[in-house]
Amino acid sequence: MNEDLAATLRTLQPAGARAGLYFVRVYAGDDGVSHIETIDPRQAEEKLPYLFRAKAVSVALLTFPAGMVWDWHHTHHGVRRLLVTLRGLCVTIVNDGCEPGRSYHPLMPGSVMLAEDFSGRGHRGHVFAESETIVFQVDLAG
Repeated sequence: MNEDLAATLRTLQPAGARAGLYFVRVYAGDDGVSHIETIDPRQAEEKLPYLFRAKAVSVALLTFPAGMVWDWHHTHHGVRRLLVTLRGLCVTIVNDGCEPGRSYHPLMPGSVMLAEDFSGRGHRGHVFAESETIVFQVDLAG
């Protein structure tokens, strides 16, 4: 990822974000493509009711080193996963066909990502070189 894009991502305030908290959902659409949507936290319970009734099956505190890159993948084993960024800056990338072919979304402290991209083209991630990222992960029961 080039440094100009990294600088731009650091300044983004995702749509619907307020007080540093926002929801990001990575999912496979009916079109067979992976998508990213930002959900206003005030509307999260209405848009994602299953999320607020789900039970955790496992939790983990993860540290990803600066510069780490995840290649294209799907959400593991069909388990919905909540990822809460506590420190650092990383980006989630989907190959959704948008110009120039991929959509990028920054994940910074206060972001809550719901990963349920089980069958789309997949998503990937990148931790910026200047800092490690710490994430609290919660796997949800089916």
